[in-house]
Amino acid sequence: MRNNGLFFLLIGLIFYPSQNWSQEIRGLSFVGTRDRVNKQHLIPIKKSAGNWVALMPYGYMKSAQTPMVSFNVSWQWQGETKNGIEQAVPFFEREGISVMLKPHIWIKGGVFTGTISFESPEEWDQFQESYRKFILHFAQVAEETKIPMLCIGTELQSVVANSPAYWKQLIYEIKQVYSGKLTYAENWDQFQNVPFWDQLDYVGIDAYFPLKTSSPTVAVLTELWKPYVDNLKAFSEKYNRKIVFTEMGYRSIDQPTSKPWDYSLREQAFNVQTQADALEALFVSFENKSWWAGGFIWKWFPDYANSGGTSDTTFSPQNKPAETVIGRYFTNWQ
Repeated sequence: MRNNGLFFLLIGLIFYPSQNWSQEIRGLSFVGTRDRVNKQHLIPIKKSAGNWVALMPYGYMKSAQTPMVSFNVSWQWQGETKNGIEQAVPFFEREGISVMLKPHIWIKGGVFTGTISFESPEEWDQFQESYRKFILHFAQVAEETKIPMLCIGTELQSVVANSPAYWKQLIYEIKQVYSGKLTYAENWDQFQNVPFWDQLDYVGIDAYFPLKTSSPTVAVLTELWKPYVDNLKAFSEKYNRKIVFTEMGYRSIDQPTSKPWDYSLREQAFNVQTQADALEALFVSFENKSWWAGGFIWKWFPDYANSGGTSDTTFSPQNKPAETVIGRYFTNWQ
């Protein structure tokens, strides 16, 4: 449908009548389920006072130089596909939990998506057409399932830099089939290089800003956040867009804030308190900022009972003190 005028306004009122866009986004990045979503998966989310989830269907590439994105293939988990999204959305809607659809690309071996590159213009064209089909497919899924927010890409810095004109046209095409809110998720050190924020509704940032300290207390970390907070406020004002943290979180290790994006660190010991303190400092730094829309905790596993907990050094806050911090702040934002 065309995203313009009175027609779009009426469609928005019909499709998204319950959305309050001034409300903080108390979000969790909900990891795709192996099978179907069920009511038990939602109980811990409600307990945390979360009011949004990011659902993440995946497209796959064999390498960063293979110009083809495969998706909805038979070996994928249910929650990573169109069928899984369509099955899951009604469960969240019935519980008053809004959904951001956030399609990701996974490159074999866990290669960073920001390194995607091709030697010839023909290969670039092939990749762009493949990605176009991938994102337009899920834009249509988002429209048909009345999902209120769509993230059009995640950490694709090399792809964005290669052809800004491609993205301008792609966003135009997305708006022909999808009438909800749009954002894009770029890394903490690259979001300023994205040329199309003015075409989207939110500036989306994967907020792994480094806070380098050997003493990651709440007080120290809050002080280290201040320069970033000032810069983000100015950036929000420049584009007249609220900022949403499309990903935010820390591992439960001794110094989780020095390189918070690095899930491969092995030398640091298990430490649940530093994870909790790091999240507390983030919330203290941003909770009252009118230009900050909130964000999505990275990441939340559907198998709650067997996620996180003692000795787990991953990003999961589940069954750790960090979960209590999240619940306290999310509850206060209601």
